[in-house]
Amino acid sequence: MGWGVRAMQDIPQGTFICEYVGEIITDGEADKRENDSFLFTLDNKVGDAHCIDARLFGNIGRFINHLCEPNLLAVRVFTMHQDLRFPRIAFFSSRSIKAGDQIGFDYGDHYWRVKSKYFSCQCGSNKCRHSVATHALDKENACSASQMQKEGSKSSATQTPLSYKI
Repeated sequence: MGWGVRAMQDIPQGTFICEYVGEIITDGEADKRENDSFLFTLDNKVGDAHCIDARLFGNIGRFINHLCEPNLLAVRVFTMHQDLRFPRIAFFSSRSIKAGDQIGFDYGDHYWRVKSKYFSCQCGSNKCRHSVATHALDKENACSASQMQKEGSKSSATQTPLSYKI
């Protein structure tokens, strides 16, 4: 868990919270940088992929943590141009937020596929999808599925072609 941001007052659903700002860089440049803690992928549908790197400069948006039950939604917006390669990222409250609550958004499954090798989610939610316990259960389920598949292959090898289900 990083620094984190908490609501100073009650926030109604749909409220603009902040924009995620920083240096716009290419995906290639992002891969060269050692610290990727403050990268936000723009998920460009057109042209080269770009990221916003808020490590050296940015605003409060760079301190917003991941939540498995997020109360923010990251929205791609266009203000002074319509260049699909460079949207601005605006955070809006996806539900009412009480004063003192941590605010956060879902960093996404791609983020956790990479980062879960180094640390796990600390959101504390009962519905956490990326905790140590969740990852252990996922591995256990994957091993069980693999074992069942192997056993299924062994038993089907002894069956006659007429007994296969199509």
